[in-house]
Amino acid sequence: MSNAAAIEDDRQETVLDHEIGPAQLDIPGMLTKAKRDTGRSTLSIAKEMGKFVLGEAKLTGDQYFAWRIYEDDRFTREQKAAFIGAARSRRINHVINDAEHILLFVDNKMLFGATLTASGIPYPAPHAVFSKARLPRGLGWLSNAQEVAEFLRSTDVYPLFGKPIEGNASRSAGVISIQRYDAETDCIIRHDETSVPVETFASEIEEYFSTGSYLFQERIFPHPDIEAACGSGLGTVRIVTVSEDRDIKPLYAAWKITATDAVADNFWRKGNLLAHVDIETGELQRVRTGGGFRFDEVETHPETGAQLLGWKLPDWEAAIETVRDAHSLVSGVGIIGFDLALSSRGPLIIEANTFPNHTLYQDASGKGVYAPELLRGVHERAAARAEARKATNRKKAKKINNKWLRQELHNVRDGLRKNED
Repeated sequence: MSNAAAIEDDRQETVLDHEIGPAQLDIPGMLTKAKRDTGRSTLSIAKEMGKFVLGEAKLTGDQYFAWRIYEDDRFTREQKAAFIGAARSRRINHVINDAEHILLFVDNKMLFGATLTASGIPYPAPHAVFSKARLPRGLGWLSNAQEVAEFLRSTDVYPLFGKPIEGNASRSAGVISIQRYDAETDCIIRHDETSVPVETFASEIEEYFSTGSYLFQERIFPHPDIEAACGSGLGTVRIVTVSEDRDIKPLYAAWKITATDAVADNFWRKGNLLAHVDIETGELQRVRTGGGFRFDEVETHPETGAQLLGWKLPDWEAAIETVRDAHSLVSGVGIIGFDLALSSRGPLIIEANTFPNHTLYQDASGKGVYAPELLRGVHERAAARAEARKATNRKKAKKINNKWLRQELHNVRDGLRKNED
């Protein structure tokens, strides 16, 4: 067996899904379908796609087709221009979030979570954290595979959920839901009743997260109404909030709906769904399944048959107040994407991201997020505030320089007078 084949085999046998493979694009097939659906020429579609991929929007080819931007009868020119890709999303977030000194704090699940808990804002209880870097023992610091294994064998806080601390909610990998520990086999039992040897899992944590950290926290269960509709998987709602003019306002929301046996709610996981949520009412306005160019809009959950389209999520008003409370702790941060669970004990924040990928809104709604009433307005106001601050700082610097120059001239004049005397 070649070294490459051996590496591939090792990757297939890992306990956790550490890597997310690149999308397999069929651009020629997409062009053919787009031409057939619209009657447009292949050349005109290809030229338009090139503008969105190479221009300011920075889409991928897959996104251009997935969002069906080529459909002239679906979108006006202005509506098409409101679509953005991940790179454009990051640049916009950089402008809105200029309080860089606290961004890493908010993105750290452990530190920001402790602040939320201390402030009375519901957050899953942390039980242990693996890290090669030193941490306070009071956090349940585990520094090597042996300590991870001992924790899993001795703790009585099952069920547990494990995840990377530095992960991004929309694209994270490496998560696990653990039901219990079986002493007879020395295995942990996952949510789907499959077993994994403790030593194997602990060694994998040390191998893959030696340059980062890994958090074990309590497992949260969904609201009874959601569990009846979607199963016991915890599908979080991404609620993006903005801080402007001393107020915290919700911008948009999307619900990541789990398949009944899903370990996590990431949309790239097979069987999961995504819904556009009315930010004012909590009503599901659009539900889709499938990824990229090949997706379907649905009205019911494919496995349970529960009605989803038009359904109002439970505890919605409390959910909005929860994320507003959390954002108010760091109101200097302009925009935050919260992953919030509508849980069996009420709305509960799972994590926060200061650089939310706004393409999730476009996946959920089928509309461009860079519209005046959404991200564009926030971005333009943030850019104007930044320019005003620069202008103020330039005036201050000029005033200081002029004052220094006048003082220097006075010093020279005084020196000349002394020489004359």
